[in-house]
This record gives sequence, C-alpha cells and structure tokens, in this order.
Amino acid sequence: MRAALFFTLVLVFLPYTSATAGTLRCGSYLIEEGDDAFSVIDKCGEPTRRMTITQPVYASSDGGGTYPTGVIANTELWRYDRGSGSFPALITIVDGFVQSIRFVR
Repeated sequence: MRAALFFTLVLVFLPYTSATAGTLRCGSYLIEEGDDAFSVIDKCGEPTRRMTITQPVYASSDGGGTYPTGVIANTELWRYDRGSGSFPALITIVDGFVQSIRFVR
C-alpha cells in the first residue's frame, strides 16, 4: 500500500518538478537554461524538429508609442521526442543560448 502511494506521488509531482526546474536530462547530461546551443547538440543530439520564429523589432517613438524598425530571426524552438512514457521537450533558443525548457503532452 505504501509503495503504491509513493509511486503515485512520484508520478504526480515528478513532471511538475521537471517542468518548473528548467532542466532536461539527456542520458547522463543535464541541459539547463543559459547553456549554449552547441552543448545542447553535443549532449542531446540533433532535435527531432526545429522551427525558427521571426520577431519584429520595435523602437520607441517621441509620442510614447512604438514602431517596427525591422525583423530578427534569432529565436528557435527545438523539439526533442524522448520516447514512449516521456513528455516531449521544447527548448527555446535565443541568440544561441537556452532561454527556456518546457515539457508538452
């Protein structure tokens, strides 16, 4: 009975802890926010999928508003499908560094 309760609690809280900690385990390595993109590929391999996001760049105007000055394409989403029983990981790479790590269903 105690073992079943412990196992249930681990299953409930483990995904929550991993999702909020900003870390991803790849084999014996940990990927954390702030790591560079090259180390992610070295430790986890190539992502299953990649997507580049183009974002507008805004400047402030004299009247207090903003206006677009151009676009940059320095944000990428990398998806790692980690096998059955594990949630896929989405890593947001900004300017070559891990900005966030999320787990999706």
